[in-house]
Amino acid sequence: MVMLGTSNVSAQTLSEALAQAYRSNPTLLGEQANQRAVTENSAQARSGWRPTVSVNMDANYQQGPYTGAFALGTYTSNYAEGSVQATQTLYSFGHTANQVRAADARSRAEGQALRLAEAQVFTNVISVYMDVLRDRYILDVRKADLDMLERQVRLTTSRYTLGGAPSEQVTKTDVEQAETRRRSAEVALTQARATLAASEALFRSTVGASPGKLVMPAGLPGLPPSMEQALSMAIAANPQLARMRETKDATRADIDTARSQWGPQVQVQGSFGTIGPASPFRGREYGEQVAGTVALVQPIYNGDLYNSQIRQARAKDEQARQDVEQARRAALQNVTTNWNAVENGLQAIRAGKEEVRSGETALKGYQLEYGYGLRSTTDVLYADQNLRSAQVELASSLHDTIVAEASLLAATGRLQATDVLPGLTHYDAAAQFQHARTRGWEPLQEPVAALDRAGW
Repeated sequence: MVMLGTSNVSAQTLSEALAQAYRSNPTLLGEQANQRAVTENSAQARSGWRPTVSVNMDANYQQGPYTGAFALGTYTSNYAEGSVQATQTLYSFGHTANQVRAADARSRAEGQALRLAEAQVFTNVISVYMDVLRDRYILDVRKADLDMLERQVRLTTSRYTLGGAPSEQVTKTDVEQAETRRRSAEVALTQARATLAASEALFRSTVGASPGKLVMPAGLPGLPPSMEQALSMAIAANPQLARMRETKDATRADIDTARSQWGPQVQVQGSFGTIGPASPFRGREYGEQVAGTVALVQPIYNGDLYNSQIRQARAKDEQARQDVEQARRAALQNVTTNWNAVENGLQAIRAGKEEVRSGETALKGYQLEYGYGLRSTTDVLYADQNLRSAQVELASSLHDTIVAEASLLAATGRLQATDVLPGLTHYDAAAQFQHARTRGWEPLQEPVAALDRAGW
């Protein structure tokens, strides 16, 4: 479960935002539907091991207009027949077996694609959650900055108007300088409102709900203790890398599928039916007809079609091998980049907190000393500017660090629903795949499949 800081009971936690997105995000729900669709290829491939049964009916009635019997009203063609036909492939030289291998591998690859989509959606949710927190905090900073500068303008203007002791006197330049900073603060406040509105709109689009009172996460759980372990986890569980490996298995099976077309195929076919006169119908005149066929087909030459398909499959297999290597490199790069981003972010947060504390102390001290004429207007404005910059940088560091943690977990394969939402009912891609593999099972399937796999 996502670890959160102390919050009000009614606050919207990161876990709640993730759960809302998991239930309603259209990208994720669409990918789940696509995964179910792809697994049907596994069921369709297995149909090659199963019999096909069809019912055929045919009726024919024709008068012979160019025969002598036409004048007597007799018929030259008059029959009706119906039959049930069953066909079973006994052996395909591994063609069906390799098609099943390829379909199963692609079904597993789509399961990994679903894991990748989950990680991307969760990363997006965490990012927009932190966007809103950061932009709300920056809006508060801009409001506080404007309030402080308005007070400073009033104080500086009053001193300029009333005069006073030489140490307390200010010039027209001081008044204009304070007024300029106040106007800049108004512009920054307007920009902060626009940025927050955009972040909240993106939050609603991604999560499916409006952001309420959000809680700053203390950090994300499951982070690896060292970069070496993070790299090992990425090699073992990165969704994109796992997807490419399964795709590579599928392209290897495609080569064998293309090669198996050169082998013999054995098929049996049987039919049972009746035939008799169509008109008038006389049931006693109908007779049974039974037929059975065993066919063996061995390709000899087909214009280099099969050889071309084999070469094509090998080329695609090489492409898949390169995709695996590319995914491996990308996974390692993502781990290294985000690991360093997390470490640097944690250091920036510690330094930023100290900078904000020092800035608050300095501003209070400068304001007090300004009252005694020991500091100039420029000193106070400079201290205020330093404090606001430090506060904005701290908010950005908190945001960037949590987002980097999410990206690191995604790269290591640990940003899945089972990791971040353990108490929620999850979509089971493996169960969907297994259901597709066993749907439509027939008694003859296992012995035919075992024979078909022989030698592969």
